[in-house]
Amino acid sequence: MSNPIRSKKKTYVEFVVSVCVIAFLVIVLCLFPKGDDNKNLPTQTDTVSSKAISKTEVKTSVTVTDDKSKASESETVKSKVTEKSSEAVSKENETNSKTEPKTAETKPVISSEKTSTEQPEITVSKSEPIDNFKKHMISGLTAEQRIVLNQILDGIENFKTYINIKNNVIKRDDTETLISLFVLVKIACIENSSVASTYSYIGNDEYISAFKFTYTKSREKALNEKKKLEKKADSIINGITFDMNEFEKVKYIHDKITKNCVYGELKSGSHDSAYGCLVKGKANCEGYSKAFLLLCNKAGIDCMIVTGTAVGDDGESASHMWNMVMADGKWYHIDLTWDDPTLTPFDRNYVRYDFFNLTDSEILTTHTSEKNKFYKYPKANSVKYNYFIYNDYCGYDFKSACEAMERSVTDAVKSGNKYASIKLNNNKTYASVKKKLFKSSNGETPIFKILKSVKKKTKSEFSAKKISKIFMDQTNVITVCLK
Repeated sequence: MSNPIRSKKKTYVEFVVSVCVIAFLVIVLCLFPKGDDNKNLPTQTDTVSSKAISKTEVKTSVTVTDDKSKASESETVKSKVTEKSSEAVSKENETNSKTEPKTAETKPVISSEKTSTEQPEITVSKSEPIDNFKKHMISGLTAEQRIVLNQILDGIENFKTYINIKNNVIKRDDTETLISLFVLVKIACIENSSVASTYSYIGNDEYISAFKFTYTKSREKALNEKKKLEKKADSIINGITFDMNEFEKVKYIHDKITKNCVYGELKSGSHDSAYGCLVKGKANCEGYSKAFLLLCNKAGIDCMIVTGTAVGDDGESASHMWNMVMADGKWYHIDLTWDDPTLTPFDRNYVRYDFFNLTDSEILTTHTSEKNKFYKYPKANSVKYNYFIYNDYCGYDFKSACEAMERSVTDAVKSGNKYASIKLNNNKTYASVKKKLFKSSNGETPIFKILKSVKKKTKSEFSAKKISKIFMDQTNVITVCLK
C-alpha cells in the first residue's frame, strides 16, 4: 500500500516543475517572437524618413523611359510617401533633377545567372535607355511649369487642337518664358513632326489658359511613321557591340546618320524630325539633331540638343541645331549636319569629322548657342575624344603632318575606307602643309611618297600616283581620296 504523504509530495513537486516549465516557455516566446512578426520590430528601415524614401523613388521615376514602368514607379512613390503632399514631391523631384543630373547614367548589364559551360552569343550590348530630354531640358522648370509642358506635349501626342493648361502659370506678356517654353516643345517632338510651327493662345488679360495648334498630317499617318522610325532606330542600335567604348559608340551613331541621310527638305515636311533623317534619308539640321538624340537615348548615351546660330563658309549666320554628347563623363559638341557634306559626284562613304567632339572654344568659332530661360548647357573643355586627337591625326608642323597623314592613310586602307584626313593646329600650319604636301620638289611629291610607303607596308591595292584632295579652310582639315 502506497504512502499517501509521499504521493501528495510527489504531486506537489510535479506541479511546481510544470509551472516552471510553462513560465520558462512564456519567457522564451516573449524574447524571441516568430519570424512573421519581425517586420513589426524597430529596424533601420523603419527609421528612414518619408523624405529620404521619396527622394530615392522620385529619382528613379524620372529616369525611366517606358510609359508603363513610369506609371508603376509613380504609384510606388504615392504608396510609400504618405506624409508628403503632391506639391512637396514635385518640388523635391525638381531639386533632384538639378542636383543629381547623373542619376540616369547606366552601365551595360552583363547577366551572371547562367552557369552552363556553353558560352552564349552576346546579342544585347547597348546600355540601358535614358530620357535625355527629361534629364536636361526640363531641369530648370518649376513644378507648375512642368505641368504645363506635360499638358502641351500630351495634347500634341493626342492631336488636340485646343490644349488647356494650368491656370495662372504662363503670363501672356512674358515673351521670354513663351519662347523658351516652345523651344522645349519643339525639341521634345523628336518623332512627331506633324505640329505646325505657328500657334496661338487664349486667356484673360494676364494669364494664358489654352493653346491652339494645327497639324500637318493625320494622327494615323503620324503613328504609322512612328512605328517605322522605332523599327529603323532599333535596327541601327543593334549594331552596337559590347566591346565598343563610348568614343566608338558615338562615332558609330554619327557615321550611320551621316552616311544614310542627305541635307534637304521633304514635301511631307518630315525633314525636321528623326523620321525624316533615319527613315526617309533626308533632313535639315533639326532632323539630324533629333535623330542623334533619339539614337543616343536608345544606346544609353548622355546627349542634348543645342539651339542657336551658325556661320557658314559664305559668312552668313543662320538658325541652327546641333548636339552635345557625353563620353566617359566629359561633354563635347558634335554637329552631324556640318559633318555631312555634299560632294560632286555624291559619295555616301565620305564622312567628315571636322565637328566631331569639339570644345566650347572650338565650336564658338562658327556656332553660337542661344540662351534659354529653363536650361543651361554644360561646359565642354575636354579634347580626349576629339576625332583627330583620339586617332592621332593631328599635325603641328610639316613633319608631324606627314606622319599623321601616313597613319590616317594606313588606317583607312586597313578599314576599307578610301578617305583619309588630318587636322592642322592653326591657320598658318594649315596653309604651309597644304602648299608643301602636294607640291613636287626634286621630282618627288610628299603625298605620293607617303602613299608608296603605306602601300608597301600594307600590301594593299590602291594607286600611289593618283588621288583627289579636299581642303576645308574653315576647320584646317585636309582629306585625300584614294583611287
